[in-house]
Amino acid sequence: MQIRKGVKLLVEEPGDGVPVERRHHYLMAMRLTLNRGEVVRHPQKCLSHRIDGRLETGDDGFFRHCVRIDRENLVGGIFHAVQGMRVGGYRKVTVAPHLAYGERGIPGVIPPNAKLTVEIKVLGKL
Repeated sequence: MQIRKGVKLLVEEPGDGVPVERRHHYLMAMRLTLNRGEVVRHPQKCLSHRIDGRLETGDDGFFRHCVRIDRENLVGGIFHAVQGMRVGGYRKVTVAPHLAYGERGIPGVIPPNAKLTVEIKVLGKL
């Protein structure tokens, strides 16, 4: 199912908590993988805007962080992917390059024009 052009919903487990709201802060867990399944291991380079400056990365590749839901703090594809989610929910989406890191990518982390698979868990509202 298309969430919007360039963001395709692959899996969804709806949460039973409050709906995610724009301009509010949430504790999230995310895992980014490249098109061939390689997990992005340096998410701090991908997330230049963090609330508390901390990222906790687990062995499974998920990293936990606090984020404000707005276009300045999330890449376009992830911003659109969290719309309609609830606390406790999970989504797995693919994000086209133009809504991710585009032609530049992130040197040494995400290649140019990379299609990403993003798994998102909304853990709580702050």
